[in-house]
Amino acid sequence: MPSYSPLPLAFNPSAMEEKPEKVEKIKYHRTWSKIQIEEVFNLSMQYCQKNKKSIEELILNDFGIIALGLPQSPEQVMLKVKEIIANGTLRPGKWSQNEDEMLANLINRFGCKWSKISNVLNEEIHNRLNIRNSKTCKERWNNYLNPDINRGQWTDDEDILLLKGFLKHGNKWSAIAKLVPNRIQGLVKNRIKSLLHKIKQNSDENGSLHHKIKAHIKMNIKSQAQFHNTYPKPSDSKLDLDI
Repeated sequence: MPSYSPLPLAFNPSAMEEKPEKVEKIKYHRTWSKIQIEEVFNLSMQYCQKNKKSIEELILNDFGIIALGLPQSPEQVMLKVKEIIANGTLRPGKWSQNEDEMLANLINRFGCKWSKISNVLNEEIHNRLNIRNSKTCKERWNNYLNPDINRGQWTDDEDILLLKGFLKHGNKWSAIAKLVPNRIQGLVKNRIKSLLHKIKQNSDENGSLHHKIKAHIKMNIKSQAQFHNTYPKPSDSKLDLDI
């Protein structure tokens, strides 16, 4: 018979079933809260006072000390403090007037080459720190600075297009916004919610919300046709929906 060597005295079979304790990791959330921004700025100012430095003089080694005990890395803390200095405000993501003016000038030079624009913006204003990226530059221009943005009153035709778009796309606001020229996604979303609220409040129709929306669209098209003493052709609408 084969011989088996005895188990070592230190061997404990039950230990093999024990699972190692989970070490809780500190999670870093990309979005800074107002409290976090105030905390990191106050810590930076205290550090400057203690070490007799101006906040503009701080380098990565300094932020390594400031970031001790914070969930963010020294690099993340440095970028946030530099952003605060450049914008002159603790409001997260706030753009300065200089940034807005340069963004407009860069678009005139490079068109919509957002990566190129963000690189030049960071180099010229933020001392080559990656404060702005291509996505934030694009959103800043398209949603706030573009002079072609229409913020005026909504027309009846636009409202009909929005409601038809909602029937087709649901709450995909970016898809619906493409149906109404020069209207940005945020404005489209707010307008549709306002329209839906009015439809729910004023409709005497029974049935689903979609049924009420279709009835509302039909009524508006009919009233427009009576006002202009003509009926619109199917080709007048950007959406070919059976309503």
